[in-house]
Amino acid sequence: MKKLTQAVFREKRMPKWTKSAAVDYDGVARYHDVPKSELKRSHTIWQPHSDTSVICGYGYDTTNWQNSAIDRGDV
Repeated sequence: MKKLTQAVFREKRMPKWTKSAAVDYDGVARYHDVPKSELKRSHTIWQPHSDTSVICGYGYDTTNWQNSAIDRGDV
């Protein structure tokens, strides 16, 4: 399974407005238009306040999905 890392922010298909990314319970990773501090986690997915997100990939590691959110530029 893939780990969510800063490499996801180097993808050509990443929207310019992307500020963070996170993995949902089912291994779907999404780009979000807000920093991770503004994301809210439901029982199964990460939800930005603005509801703007785009799928960036599938098959990500879900072991610790509740803590998977990363900001663009985090080390």
